[in-house]
Amino acid sequence: MIQVRQRIRLRPQIGQFGERGSGTVLALAAVTLAIGVFSLSQIVAFNLIQQRRLQATVDAMAIGATDALRGLNTGFPCPTAGEIGLIKGVELDTCRSVGFEVFISAHSKGVGIVLSANALAGPSS
Repeated sequence: MIQVRQRIRLRPQIGQFGERGSGTVLALAAVTLAIGVFSLSQIVAFNLIQQRRLQATVDAMAIGATDALRGLNTGFPCPTAGEIGLIKGVELDTCRSVGFEVFISAHSKGVGIVLSANALAGPSS
């Protein structure tokens, strides 16, 4: 009879202590998920900022090449664009000049992807 009563007493205690610490596991999972989402959003934001910087650099490369083509500064258009890109850490892909217009295409590496940008510069019509 004593053994039956002890078993009855132990069953509720096992149920009470069996879920002990589950809130801690849930909190750790929530913190891990929040850190993961934050990290992913930071990577996306960094790539967007890098794309804007790349576009500004390619615009500057195109303007510099156009100035060289028109004789406003020394040098040839495409090497001038390449030098500007080299200073900013951008690799020049294509450089074409038709008349007094210059088309520039360049790329740089972001976090996990390759970012590219194009620019066209020339005299206003």
